[in-house]
Amino acid sequence: MVVCDDHRTMREALARYLRAQPAIATVQPAANADEAVRLLRQGADVLVLDLWLHADESGLEVLEAMRHLRITAPVLVLGAHAEPHGDELAVVARALALGAIGYIPKTATPEAVYDAVLDVSHGRAVLPPDALDPLLRRLRSEIDAAEQSRCVLSRLTGREREVLRLLAQGLGRADIAERLDLSFNTVRTHIGHLLEKLGVNSQLAAAARGRALLDAAASDPTPMHTIALNDEIDVRDPSPASSRTTDDAAADGA
Repeated sequence: MVVCDDHRTMREALARYLRAQPAIATVQPAANADEAVRLLRQGADVLVLDLWLHADESGLEVLEAMRHLRITAPVLVLGAHAEPHGDELAVVARALALGAIGYIPKTATPEAVYDAVLDVSHGRAVLPPDALDPLLRRLRSEIDAAEQSRCVLSRLTGREREVLRLLAQGLGRADIAERLDLSFNTVRTHIGHLLEKLGVNSQLAAAARGRALLDAAASDPTPMHTIALNDEIDVRDPSPASSRTTDDAAADGA
């Protein structure tokens, strides 16, 4: 098992607690995304992952690397709130879409984290009850947006999609013409068709719309969607009778 958290006291305290539990053989701490991926590639079987690592990296990078490397270890992600909202809600939803199968707040007790680790290690999804509805609403919104974006993109020709992709990357007409080995006038014609099909009035608006469409179409919320449809989510209160939280455990270890 790997515990990845950039906060040293938190990381070591949680690792020490989990290491003492009878069902866990080994716990290896990781301070950043690179360390976590390295340990996972060596054969770690479960990952407990803080979503908010250093300012220049996040837990999502670990999940993206796992997907790219086809590392299938189950992942329990840690966040700030039992009911994530705003940016955190988006990040948690993305983490689940990338393959994490559990979420629990850092305010949870160490015992609750341990129970959640056991659940995800057996393939059972875990979400706090207050997080379930907003996450599923967010997921449904992302699925709808992805479907709508794919529908719009499906109405474009292959060449129009290529031009739109380059527009979305910030290239101008001359650069697009050179990149695609087309004449300037041909690119201008394609962009005119794009403006009409996307319902926008300028090349800048087409570029912005293109970025939004391509990003939405590329998103893949299927893993969490599958969990929701299968109704295999373990919805439990992350704060059982014991009032000790993982933060308390970290304080004790300081």
